[in-house]
Amino acid sequence: MPTLTVEPSGRQVYTEDTVSLACQLPGHSGLGWQFYWHKDRQDTGPVEQMWGSGGGGAVYQLWRASVTHTGQYWCRAGRGQPVFYTQYSQAVSVNVIELFTSVTLSASPSTVVKEGGAFNLTCEAQLSNCKLSQHHGNHSLHSHPDPDCNWTTVVVTFSFLRDGWPVARDSVSGMYSVARASSCHMGTYSCVARAGRARRSSQEISITLDNLSLILVNCFGTFLILSVSPLAFFVRLYAMRLWQLRGRGQGELQCNECSTIQGPK
Repeated sequence: MPTLTVEPSGRQVYTEDTVSLACQLPGHSGLGWQFYWHKDRQDTGPVEQMWGSGGGGAVYQLWRASVTHTGQYWCRAGRGQPVFYTQYSQAVSVNVIELFTSVTLSASPSTVVKEGGAFNLTCEAQLSNCKLSQHHGNHSLHSHPDPDCNWTTVVVTFSFLRDGWPVARDSVSGMYSVARASSCHMGTYSCVARAGRARRSSQEISITLDNLSLILVNCFGTFLILSVSPLAFFVRLYAMRLWQLRGRGQGELQCNECSTIQGPK
């Protein structure tokens, strides 16, 4: 009977982790033997098979584990023609879970920003029963007061993107701040939470600039008349188009001068 061992052992396996299932034949070199791994049922075809090495067996690796890899595994070996099979090994269990159950992005004070005003983007990651955001200091989850929060040590970093381009990478703060908003800060934002090889993206939110002058000129019963300066509208439209044509060179430098990543408090 071969022996089947799983690595990593003794800790939770997260999505994107590498899992190794080593099948060994005690007392044999492994050369000339072919090894077979079965998942969940022994009477179905193997999920993997390979020839053994001089190390006494072979290793089946799940390079980027997913939830679908969760289950029970057995292995056995065979050689000759017709094939002589060994017994099945004892079963081992692999339980792969999503590290991030959700990642959300929020804006304060609003997604509509006054020109020259400030706004903050906050990225929060939900890890099973543990919620991680910029309020958790160094963002390493050690012993948490919630008894259901049984993670040992998980270090999460956050990246922020505007219109698909990164504006901040690998921040542990979970917050991106703009002190003086201008047209170059407008766009569609999202954030990405990472821990090891596991990652998850948030939803997208749009930050827009509120700089049109709305003047209340008359009000009769249920009729509200708003006057918007057409000239101001077209000037703003031209200015935004000019920023797009100029690209992300000097404009990005000006944006970065008044953008910050807030560190843990």
